[in-house]
Amino acid sequence: MLGVHGALTSLAALTAAVAVGITLFVLLMAPARRDLVDLALYLVITGVATLAVGGVALRVSDERLGLSLRAKAFIAAAIGSAVGLVNIYVIARLMFVSTTHDLPLLVTVLVFSGVLAVFFSLLVAATVTDRVRTIAGAIRGIAAGAYDTRITLDGGDELVALAADVDQLAARLQAAERQRDELDRERRELTAAISHDLRTPLASFRAMVEALSDGVVEPPDVDRYLRTMRREIDRLSRMLDDLFELAQIDAGALRLERRPLAVQEIVTDVADAMQAQAAQAGVALEVDADASAPPLAIDGARMERAVANLVRNAIEHTRPGGRIALRVARGARDVAVTVEDDGEGISADVLEHVWERFYRGDRARSRRAGSGDGAGLGLSIVRGIVEAHGGSVEVRSTPGTGSVFTIRLPL
Repeated sequence: MLGVHGALTSLAALTAAVAVGITLFVLLMAPARRDLVDLALYLVITGVATLAVGGVALRVSDERLGLSLRAKAFIAAAIGSAVGLVNIYVIARLMFVSTTHDLPLLVTVLVFSGVLAVFFSLLVAATVTDRVRTIAGAIRGIAAGAYDTRITLDGGDELVALAADVDQLAARLQAAERQRDELDRERRELTAAISHDLRTPLASFRAMVEALSDGVVEPPDVDRYLRTMRREIDRLSRMLDDLFELAQIDAGALRLERRPLAVQEIVTDVADAMQAQAAQAGVALEVDADASAPPLAIDGARMERAVANLVRNAIEHTRPGGRIALRVARGARDVAVTVEDDGEGISADVLEHVWERFYRGDRARSRRAGSGDGAGLGLSIVRGIVEAHGGSVEVRSTPGTGSVFTIRLPL
């Protein structure tokens, strides 16, 4: 394909050169038809020979000699100057140049012009090769891991555009490296968090099972031990469910079973299911649902879990005597589900981190002892579920006043 393209380009260049030469000859000298035909034939033969010699020289310099760009530029300029000299000599012999005085003068001027052409060709080639070396050095640095490498070139040619592309590539690789480091950090935190959160209930299980099996627990305390074990089992089950859900979200394998559902019903069901937990924590749980909000095509179980995670998070971080309000409101383009509490709030320096995976909420707000699962996955799962529905999540908080978590689902 390249050979065909090169041949067509050469043919176009030859046609244009012959046309320009004949046009100038007609305009400047008004020759006879015979002279015009001879000149046209000569220009075609000379042009074909020049392109053939140049093509062979280029191929040899590429495939066998391995010449630099400067050497190729020198060869190209030299061939062009030599062709000019040959053309002047032949034309003089064909009597297009009639005097013996004109030929040496034309040869002198052409040699002078050829030297300048060679010089400027080398100058341009030097500029190109310097830029190529700069870009190549940057690429080698990027390949070695120096993703902060940047190229500074002046001008607006193709090499400057190439340098900009290399800079963009380096920036993307640098961002990918940072993301990989962040994922590694999150994995390490996950390992530490899960190891701790699994070790604690397992140790409790072992102690209680050993106590029951050794018969050291009196019958009145057996029920209390069993309730404690069941509570820890529920906690571990939620933690494993969170891990499985998060793995599906990260893998893009979260499959939604959408059907038209009223968001108000989901919020009301969550509030009813968590009233006992809220009452045990001494927190009032209120619902204010806009009846005009239309049904949405959502996965009811997933969305119920997202809302429940927000409510559970609010209960865990609201002091006894506090209040949690669940609201559903219809907007111009979405339906908003809001979970508002009057707890301690979240400080501004950690507010942007609450949606991060494995981020522990107790760094943002006080958590009552034993109230939460502790893995820091709940809010990340909320974001993953909502974004899978094409929605968004946001949080506003003022330390000492409380926090407002909002889910927005498109109409």
